[in-house]
Amino acid sequence: MKQWIEADVRRFGAEVADLIADYFAALDTVPITPREPGGLAGMFDGPLPEQGEDPFSLLAEVRQKVLPNSFHLGSPGYFGLFNPTPTIIGVFADAIASTINQNMAAWSHGPAGAQIEKTVIRWMCDLIGYPRGAFGTLTSGGSLANYTGLKISLNEKVPEVRRIGVAAAEGRPTFYVSTQAHYSIDRLADLLGIGTDGMRKIDCDAEARVIPEALERQILADLSMGRLPFCVVGIAGTTTSGAIDPLGALADICQRHRLWFHVDAAWGGAARLASGRAMLLDGIERADSVTLDPHKWFSVPFCAGAIVVKDGEALRRTFEVKPHYVTDRVFTEHEDLNWFQFGVAGSRRFDALKVWLSLRQHGRRGYEEAVERQIALAEYLHARLSESEDFEAMSRPSLGVLCFRYVPAHLKGRDAELDALQMTIQDEVQRRGTSWISTSILGGRRVFRFCVTSYLSRERHVDAMLEQVRQAAPRA
Repeated sequence: MKQWIEADVRRFGAEVADLIADYFAALDTVPITPREPGGLAGMFDGPLPEQGEDPFSLLAEVRQKVLPNSFHLGSPGYFGLFNPTPTIIGVFADAIASTINQNMAAWSHGPAGAQIEKTVIRWMCDLIGYPRGAFGTLTSGGSLANYTGLKISLNEKVPEVRRIGVAAAEGRPTFYVSTQAHYSIDRLADLLGIGTDGMRKIDCDAEARVIPEALERQILADLSMGRLPFCVVGIAGTTTSGAIDPLGALADICQRHRLWFHVDAAWGGAARLASGRAMLLDGIERADSVTLDPHKWFSVPFCAGAIVVKDGEALRRTFEVKPHYVTDRVFTEHEDLNWFQFGVAGSRRFDALKVWLSLRQHGRRGYEEAVERQIALAEYLHARLSESEDFEAMSRPSLGVLCFRYVPAHLKGRDAELDALQMTIQDEVQRRGTSWISTSILGGRRVFRFCVTSYLSRERHVDAMLEQVRQAAPRA
C-alpha cells in the first residue's frame, strides 16, 4: 500500500476541510433531494480496481458525484424524520476518532476513550435524574438501546432465561407498549425470542398517549391467564406526533406489579436540556432504563445512541462474559470500563468523542437555546395553521412535532380524497426539493408530519414549507 507523506496528509486534509465548509455554506440553498436519482447505479458501478487511484482525483469525484446525489437532511428546510443537522465539531471529531482508531471494547485498547465515554454516560444519567449508581453505554442508535433495555428487563425479572432460554421459562414472558411505539419495539419482540404475541399493544387517548387504565387492565388479565408480565415501555416523544406518555402513572403501575419500566426517549429525552421544558418528562427519573439518541436532538453525527440504567449493575449482570483470552492485569484493574461487558457490541467505535466535544462546545445552555427555538417553530406553525382556511392542525405541537393537513374548500369532509391528496402533495414537495416533509397516520387519517430537526431552521423555512405544500396541490 502506498504510504502518505506528511505534506500529502496536510494538503488532502485542507481540501477535505474546504469541502466540509462549502457543504455547510450551501445547505440553505442546495436542493434537499437529488435531481437524477435514477442514474446512480451506473454512476458508481465498476470492477474492483487493479491499481490504486490518485486520492485527490477521488476527492474531486466525491464533489462531482457523491455530494450532488446525496440526500441533504441537514438542510434547514428538512422537516422530516429525526435526522439532525450535525454539529460541525462532531464532524471533525469523527475524523479524529478514525485517526486514532480505538477499539472501545476494552479499557486497555482505548483508555482515554473509555474515560470520556464514562463521563458522557454520567452526563446522560444526570440529565435523566439518576443517582450515582446508574450506568449505561453508547449504542449504534435507539433500536439497539431499546433492545438492551428490554433484554435487561427480561433477565432481571426472569433470571433463569439466560441459562434455560425463553421457551423453557415458566409462564409466558410478556411486555407492554402503546400502539404509537417505534417500529423497533415490534422487531425486538422477535429478537428477544418471546414473539410478537408476547408484546401487548395498549390503546392511546386522543392525544396519542397510552391509557394507563387500559394498561393495568391488560396486565391483570394476563396475570389471570398465567402469563408473566416483565416490562412496560413508555414513550417520551412518539414518532408521529411527539406525544409523551404519562410517565408518572406508568411508573406507579410498574411499582405496583413489580415490572421493569423502560422509557424510549430516543428523541424527546433531550427536552431535559431545556429548563423550561424538562417538566414535560416528569416521571422519567423513575424509569429503570432510558433510551437516548445523541444523534437526534443533540445534533451529533450518526451514529450515536445511548441507554442509561438506574441500577448500573443490572447492565453488567445481563451482558458480562469472561473470555479466557482476556485476562491481562490491565483488563482486571479496569473492569468497570471494559465496555464490551455492558452491551451487545464487541468491537466499538470511539463515538463518545463527538458527543463529548459537541456537548462541551455548546454546553447545556447552547442546547437549551436550540431546543427552545425548535419547539417554538412548531408553535409558530400551529399559529399559522389556525389563521389559514386551507390548513387544519391535527395535533397540538408537542416538543418540535406537529401534524396537520391541507384541506382545500372543495374537499372538506371528504376524508378518503384528502388522505390521497396529502400523499400526492408530499411526493411533489419532495420532488421539488426546496422543503421536505413526511406523512403518517394519526387518528386513522393521513397527515403531514412536521418535525424540526435542524438548529439552522427559522420561521422563513416554515413559511416556505407551507407555500410549497400549497403550490404542490393539484388545482381544483
